[in-house]
This record gives sequence, C-alpha cells and structure tokens, in this order.
Amino acid sequence: MSAPLLTVSTSPHWLGRTTVRSMHVEWLIALAPALVMGVYLFSYQALIVVGLSAAAAVAAEAAYQKIAKQPILVGDLHALLMGVLLGLILPAGAPWWLPVVGGALAVVLGKLFFGGLGGYPMNPVLIAWAALALSWPEHMQSFFMPFTNEVSETPLMMLKNDVSTLEVVGLSGLWWGQFPGAIGANCGWALLLGGLYLVVRRLVPWQIPLGVVLGAILLSLLAAYTDPNLGQLGYNTFGQNFAIALFHLGAGGVMISAFFLGTEPVSSPVTPWGMFLFGLGIGFMAVIVRVWGGPVDGAFFGVLVMSAATPLFDRIRPKVLGKVVPGT
Repeated sequence: MSAPLLTVSTSPHWLGRTTVRSMHVEWLIALAPALVMGVYLFSYQALIVVGLSAAAAVAAEAAYQKIAKQPILVGDLHALLMGVLLGLILPAGAPWWLPVVGGALAVVLGKLFFGGLGGYPMNPVLIAWAALALSWPEHMQSFFMPFTNEVSETPLMMLKNDVSTLEVVGLSGLWWGQFPGAIGANCGWALLLGGLYLVVRRLVPWQIPLGVVLGAILLSLLAAYTDPNLGQLGYNTFGQNFAIALFHLGAGGVMISAFFLGTEPVSSPVTPWGMFLFGLGIGFMAVIVRVWGGPVDGAFFGVLVMSAATPLFDRIRPKVLGKVVPGT
C-alpha cells in the first residue's frame, strides 16, 4: 500500500474555502477607505505614489521569478498588496522614483530573498520603508498639508518640538486626517473601518490590534503623568491624559500598524497570548520612541522589532494535556 502524502508548507495557513488570492483581495478591499481618504486629502499625487509603488512591486516580482526561472505568482496579489501598503505609508510629496525603489525593495529584498511568501522573518513592507527612511530621510518627510502642495510638519513632529501642540491640534480633525501625514495612515477612522472589516471576516486576529491599542494607551498615560511640561500646561487629570492617548492613537502609524502591518500573517505570532503580547509590545514601542527616542514615529519600528521576537512569542502556548509515561 502506498503511504498517504503529507504536505507540509509554511504559513499562512487558512481553513475552508479561503485562498491566498481571495485573502489578499479582502485586504485590498479593507484598505480602500484609507486609499480613498488619501486621494481626497492629497489629490492625484497620492494616487501616483500608491500606483507607482504597486506597479513596481508587481513588476519586480514578475521579473525576479522570470530571471530565476520560477513560476510567476503575481496572480496571488501578494506583491500588489505589498505595493499598495507601502504606498499608503509614504508621503504624498515623495518623488516618483521613491515608491518605485521602495516597491522593488519590498518584494526582492524583503520577500523573495527569503524564499517568497511564507519564508520572510519580518514584514517586507516595513523592511522597504526602513531602507527608504535611512537612505532618503528628507524625501520621507515630504508630508503635504491636506488640500495643498505645501510641505509641513506632522502633528507628531510638532509635538516633539512643542508640547503645546496638544492645545492646537483637535482630536476630531486629527482622526479625520486634516493635518499632514502619510497618504493612508492619516485618517484613523478609515483605518479603523477597514481593520474592523478584516477582524469581522476573521482574516486577522483581534488579539494583535487590541494589544497595540492597549499598549499605546497605557504608555501614553504613563508618559503624560511623568512629563513635567504637560503638568505645566494643566494636563493633570485622567480625562486630559486620556485625550493625549487618543492623540497618539490617531497620529502617525499606530492604527495602520495595529490592523494591517502588525497582523501580517507570516511575520506575526500564531498563539493567542503570543499575538496579544506581540501587539502590546508594538504599542509600547510606538510611544517609547515617540516620547523618549530620536525618530518621530515609533509604530513601524515597533512592528519590525516585535517581528524579530515572533519565535519567542510562539513559545507561549497552552500546556499539553496528559503526560508521557516512560517505557510506553
């Protein structure tokens, strides 16, 4: 008798009728509100940046697989999804070549060099983002003021230099993206809508977004209570300090990291407690870097650092039932 064939493959693993392609289609649908708001706020420049990033990612994957004489797998839409995600975390004022280089780096350096989908240890989108941020920091900070082509500081940049920014930037305007920021990370409500869609569809685990949000809130409250400059401004009640926490959630890359970057299925943990602690660490890192570190936004760095620790988080698993009896 022939033994049954057991096929073992790397993650992501999905039960039911969901395929890798259909999963990526739903991720693109979930990103649509953020993309629409980005185009609304930053006009056609936003669409050009995202389009170039997506086209470069797809072309780079097809070219690499053609040269390497591998099956061309652009039809699974993973390269397209990575290109769109990278474009959404870039500024609308980026020169045309920046998303092209970034899209190619995400696919080739972040994904294919590690063997393709399922083999990479860190989020390929953020590997490309980090390479761009380190190589061309001046272009990575070309943030437009909404509805204009005027380059301006983001609320996080202003907060880093002057804590009185909290009295100028309103939470409502911040969450609706009325201040400078990345194309798709600027409108918190759009990201929350798309993220909840993925959670309801059970395409991303709820533990990671919950951990990110909770971690950012807890560290924001701690930072607020220990900052003497905020005390001088009168921020000494729980309600006022919680408003600072909402500021950190709505500004920068926390929301897109919570639902779209931190939940990347290959580089994130697979156990429930591991996922929650993974998200908690991202939230902690985001605020730690923002308040006490050098770079302005730490959410993306938090995802990269926590991804490196994913094998450790995967060791947090339920205790095995039963016991091993020697000699049996």
